[in-house]
Amino acid sequence: MLPNIRVGLTLTERVHATIKAAILEFKLKPGSPLVEDELAHQLGTSKTPIRDALLVLEHDGLVTKIPYKGTYVADVSLKDAREIFELRAVLEGLAARLAARSFSPQELDEAEKLLAAADEARARGDLDAASEYGAQFHRAIHEHADNRRLMPLLENLEVQLARLRRMSDQLQGRLEKSGQEHRQILDGLRSGDPARAEQAMRRHLESVLRDFSLSDDQPATDQNAKLAKELTP
Repeated sequence: MLPNIRVGLTLTERVHATIKAAILEFKLKPGSPLVEDELAHQLGTSKTPIRDALLVLEHDGLVTKIPYKGTYVADVSLKDAREIFELRAVLEGLAARLAARSFSPQELDEAEKLLAAADEARARGDLDAASEYGAQFHRAIHEHADNRRLMPLLENLEVQLARLRRMSDQLQGRLEKSGQEHRQILDGLRSGDPARAEQAMRRHLESVLRDFSLSDDQPATDQNAKLAKELTP
């Protein structure tokens, strides 16, 4: 059941954020129908902000509208995963290359603290926290790339990546491997060698895709039904 929305100055934005969070957290599973009347009832709003929010979510790639059938939570196929991770490898590789000479020693120490916090969270079994610390490490690199045209591209991919990250991080040993790969990226940044930092980032993202890949062009959500079930509160 989705939480009730209180009317505010940005009701459509609040509705969008609530439905988006439910999708990313697997409270609304891939393939689930999104019926405007039902959502409006659950969220305590009229249908207008629901309709507007669903249009934005469709643009985000989280919702699919099928003519004469309805609106559904978008599926995640292996093809989707490949396309997203291939783009990430190029764009985040570039970000790492650009950032390699802009980190100060103190900022690199702060980045290392994020990786240590991720290790600690993983050790105590808090996979969500470990994943978030890893995401913060990536965001720090994006910011230090200092390229205002690159950032919107990465932010757009981040929306589509969120579910893939949540699913891949549940794979056995994936977070531990990511921790090791993050340290290789950090070593590349510490070296001040743009090519080394870029290569480490690309190897990391290619490794994540290999672990996530299950079988050609079949819905990853079908293959990961158990994971999706476990992720649903």
